[in-house]
Amino acid sequence: MTELKRQLRSFCRRNRTALRSTDVGEYTAEEITEIIIERIGAEEVKKILMDIEVINRRSGDTVKYFILILEGLKAA
Repeated sequence: MTELKRQLRSFCRRNRTALRSTDVGEYTAEEITEIIIERIGAEEVKKILMDIEVINRRSGDTVKYFILILEGLKAA
């Protein structure tokens, strides 16, 4: 669980500028991490982080993927 938090927090920090334009823009990376883990659980976060890794290897847009997840959480 600690490793998942660290990885997600790191991703949020690296992409802070892009995340500012979302509903979580006023939250810190730590707060975003806690919110997401509380809402969907550690197992889903693990899957998201694996997806982000694959998208990165294929030179895809991980921020857009993450923003879509945030929008889905907002709608749920």
